[in-house]
Amino acid sequence: MTQPQEKIRKNYTMAQLILGNGSIALWIILGALAVALFIPLASLIFFGLSAFLVFYELGKHGCASCFLCKTCTIGMGKLPDLFFKKQGTFNVNRRALKLFPYVYLLLTALPLGLIAVSLSQQITVYAVVLLVAVLSFSVYSGIARRETLKCKSAKKLAAPDK
Repeated sequence: MTQPQEKIRKNYTMAQLILGNGSIALWIILGALAVALFIPLASLIFFGLSAFLVFYELGKHGCASCFLCKTCTIGMGKLPDLFFKKQGTFNVNRRALKLFPYVYLLLTALPLGLIAVSLSQQITVYAVVLLVAVLSFSVYSGIARRETLKCKSAKKLAAPDK
């Protein structure tokens, strides 16, 4: 049987909601720009798919129980926590946790790979700036997620088995 989640109310300010979701939207746009280096029309598909997966599947359907989060507006507070915070998996359902690695790869590996191929063909300032921007979002998010996993592992090791 699964452990019940800790019921802690999260309060998100309007600035946190706007800044966090704006950062994720910028990350999606950067990925779309990376795809546009090769096939401009495919960048629209990438943008649509990424936005759908992040803001609809992870945001709206990712909450285990929305009533715990004040001023969240249906998962919008949860998304920045999931991508950028150490406590990001709080109140996130299993389906979203299983989907998250694929979304993270879509936002990180695909754009980075395309930018690397572009840079191997021709080095441009545009591609280098795009590479630095995508890497910045990916590394920051990855570090925050890794810290979350370390904290969870330490708690499991410290907790006695029943």
